[in-house]
This record gives sequence, C-alpha cells and structure tokens, in this order.
Amino acid sequence: MNIKIPSIVLLLISAGPLAAGVYPQAGIEYYSGSNSLALLTPWVAARFSLAQGMSLIFKYYDHNMRYDYQGYDEAAEEFVNLQRKTHTSNLTTVLYAQKGKWTGYAAVSFMFGTDGYRATAFDGGLGFALTPKLTVEAGVYLLREDSVLWFPEDPVRKINLYSVKANIKYKILPWLTLNPNIYLYRNSEDVEAVSWSAGIILTPFSPLAVTAYYFKYSESAQYKFSGDYLSVGLNLYF
Repeated sequence: MNIKIPSIVLLLISAGPLAAGVYPQAGIEYYSGSNSLALLTPWVAARFSLAQGMSLIFKYYDHNMRYDYQGYDEAAEEFVNLQRKTHTSNLTTVLYAQKGKWTGYAAVSFMFGTDGYRATAFDGGLGFALTPKLTVEAGVYLLREDSVLWFPEDPVRKINLYSVKANIKYKILPWLTLNPNIYLYRNSEDVEAVSWSAGIILTPFSPLAVTAYYFKYSESAQYKFSGDYLSVGLNLYF
C-alpha cells in the first residue's frame, strides 16, 4: 500500500508542543478481516488548547484499503473474485470539552478519494465518569457519501448512514483499560447492521497509547463484509 506521509508522522513522533497551547498528535492504525480486508491508516493532527478543559483538533487521515469482492465476468458468464485497492483522504475537525465528570466532543469530516469518492460525516458523543475507574459513553455518527467504494462495477450511489453507539471504559490498571463497544447502523437503502467490539487500551507512558480490538459485524443485506475483524493502533496524544 502507498503511504504518503511517513516523514510527517516521524516528525510528530519526535516532537513536543509546537508552541504555547499547540500540541502535535500522530498515529498509525491497521484493520484486517472479512474478504481479505486490509486497511492501513496513518494520521497526524494538531491540538489547540482553547481554555481549561477545551481543545480544537485538526486531523488528517490517510486511508489505504485493499479488499476482495465479487465481479461479473461476462465472457465466462459467472461471478469471479476480484481485488480492489482504494485511497481516501480524510480531513477532520474536532471540538473536545471536559468539565468535572463529563466529557463531550463533536467532529466534522470531509473525505475524498478513489473514483471520485466523496463523503461528509458528523461524529458526536458524551461521556460520564461513574467512578474513577469506570466511564460510560454514547454518541451518534452520520455519513453522507457519493460512492462506488463497495460496488466498483455499479453506478455511483448516494447513501446516508445513521448510527448510534455506546461504550464502556474500565480502568483495570493505571496503564490498562478495557473498552467494549456496540454500534447500531441503518442507511437510506433500509440496510441495518450491528457491530460490537472488545478491546484494550495500553498507556505505558505519556503520550503513547496502544490499542487492540476484535470486531464482529453483521448486516441485514447480503453484502460481503459481515464477519470478524481485528485492529491494532499505535498513537501519540500530546
């Protein structure tokens, strides 16, 4: 896969605060699973401290994806397995706030990539610390895309996706957090899906955070991506 920003990631990894109240962030995430899916995403960000407990974050994600799908071979008059590679750029702005036991965020993303892919997304949520070790979070995710991403041989489809999500973060040790999640989806084509995950967050020292998750995903339509997924991440949060 072609990764376009490794030098930027390495620069931010070695950096501290860029200026008073400005902090770099960076990371790399990898997903694999059903239909030989492989998704590699390096990302970089700058966090601006606006006030006590409030930050504005500008992020860039570089999504590099490969997966198998079924295409129709007219000569053979049968479906055959094909491989597709895509690249998507993702520009995201996040407003994050924390006060007392409450946390909240709102993020807007603009995405563009292979074959004229275009999408706009909103992601928002609230969290509440029930105890020093236990936090519950809930939120929504909304997506509007013009895409041939999942059906490369079909015309461009305009799809709206609506999702609600919830998770728990339980701090087993000061450097180890358990993080189960559940996601419910529905799109404008009346397809429903559910996904749940179980993962851990390791924070052996600041600013490093290492994540590992197992996902189970299923859909009501006969799509090709229901199945099991794994992800790992190496992230730096200054």
